[in-house]
Amino acid sequence: MTEALASRHGPIGAARKAPWAPDIFQAWWLTSFGVALAALYLVYFAILYRAGTWIVAQTGLPIYTDFGCGWAAGMQALHGDIAALYDPAGFAKAQAALFPADHDFYPNWPYPPTFFLVLAPLALLPYRWAFILWDALTLSACVAVVYLIVRRKTAIALALAAPFTAWNFLAAHYGFLTGALLGAALLTLERRPVLAGIFLGCLTYKPQFGVLFPVALVAGREWRAIAGAAATGLLLAGLSAVVFGGAAWAAFPHQLVAQTGLNLMAGADSNWGYLQSLYGLARSMRAPTGLAWFAQAAIAVGAAVVVWQVWRSAIPYRLKAAAFSAAALLATPYAFAYDMAALAIPAAFLAADQLERGLLPGDKAIWVALFGAPLAVLVTLGDNAHGTTFGGTPIALLTALALFAAILRRIAVLPADSALPRRRSAFGARPALPGA
Repeated sequence: MTEALASRHGPIGAARKAPWAPDIFQAWWLTSFGVALAALYLVYFAILYRAGTWIVAQTGLPIYTDFGCGWAAGMQALHGDIAALYDPAGFAKAQAALFPADHDFYPNWPYPPTFFLVLAPLALLPYRWAFILWDALTLSACVAVVYLIVRRKTAIALALAAPFTAWNFLAAHYGFLTGALLGAALLTLERRPVLAGIFLGCLTYKPQFGVLFPVALVAGREWRAIAGAAATGLLLAGLSAVVFGGAAWAAFPHQLVAQTGLNLMAGADSNWGYLQSLYGLARSMRAPTGLAWFAQAAIAVGAAVVVWQVWRSAIPYRLKAAAFSAAALLATPYAFAYDMAALAIPAAFLAADQLERGLLPGDKAIWVALFGAPLAVLVTLGDNAHGTTFGGTPIALLTALALFAAILRRIAVLPADSALPRRRSAFGARPALPGA
C-alpha cells in the first residue's frame, strides 16, 4: 500500500494530508495496531477461561460449543460406530455421554466420513487440550497462508487481529481450516497445480465452498488441478471407508438432506440472522422463501459469471484468486460468521496486488471500513447470550460483499499490465519495479 498511486501515464491520485497527521497505513502503525488488538483478544479469552465460561466450566466439565460436536463425533469414531452419528438420536446420545445434559445438543452431523480422519486423532486428547490444539494449529495454518500470499510480516498481525478471527477462535470451528485450504489451493495453483488439487480434495469436507472451483478451473484450463482434486477426494473417501467402514457413507446422504432442511427450509421464526448469506438475510427480513432463493441464485450465478470472465482474462493472477475466493464465500447459501474467517484469503490476495501495483483513490478508506465495521459490531455485541450476537448480524455478509466489490473495482479500473513504482508500502518498503 502506498501514499500515492500513479498510472502508466501519470498519477491517478495522491492523498494530501496535514504534515502532523500520522499515516496509519505505515507498516509499524499497522503492526502495532494488529499486535495490540490480538493481545486484547488473548486477554479476553484468558478471562473467559479463568471464569469458567469458555472451554471448560469451573466444575472442570467441558462446555458444549461448536467444537464440542466435532470432538464428540471424533470420540464416537474412535469407538467404531460412526453410522450412529448420522442418526439424530444416536448423535444426541453420543453428545450427552460427554457433555452436561442441560444443553440443547445439535441434532445433526452433516460432515462427510472423510472428516473423521482428522477428528478421530483429535479426540484422543482431553477436551480442553483438543480445543486449544485445534485452535492453535488451524489458526497457524491460515495465518501462514496469508503470510505466504502477502509476504509481509504485518499481514500476520492483521490476520490475528481480524474480528472474524476472534469469532472463529472463540467457537473453535472450522473457518481457519477452510481458509487455509482455500488459500493454499489458490497459492499453489499457478506453479504446482497437482498440489493445488490435493488441497481442493481436502476442502471437500466443506463442499459448499467449492461450488465455484469447477467454473474457475475449467475457465483457466487447469486440468491437472481438477485431476488432483478428484483423485484426492476419491482417495480420502476410500481411506475413510477402509478405516471406519462403509455404513457411514450409506447413512451420510440422508443426514445431509436433514441438515439442509434444518438450516435452509426451516420456518420463518428461525434464527435466520445467523446464516451469513443473501438467502439468510432475506429470510431474516421475512421475505418469502421463493424470493430468498431467487436472490441467492442470482448472486451465485452472477458470481459464477464473474469468475468465468475473470479467469479467462489476462489480469494478474492475484486478482483472479481474490475475486474467486470472495465469490466462493458469497455463492453458498450456507455460511456462518465463523466461516468468514476465510475472508482473510481474498483480502490477502487483494493486498498483494495493491503492494505490487499501488492503491486506487479511496482504497485506504475501504480498508478502514472493511476492518472497522466488523470490529465495531464485535465490540458492541460480542457473544451476547440474551440478545443479538456478532454472529447473528449480517455484518459478515456485508463485509464479503464490500470486499468483492472492491476487488471488481480494481479489476475494472486498472489495466492488466499496469505496474507502478512507489515510495513505501503499507506492509513495508518494496523497491521500485524493474524499468519503473
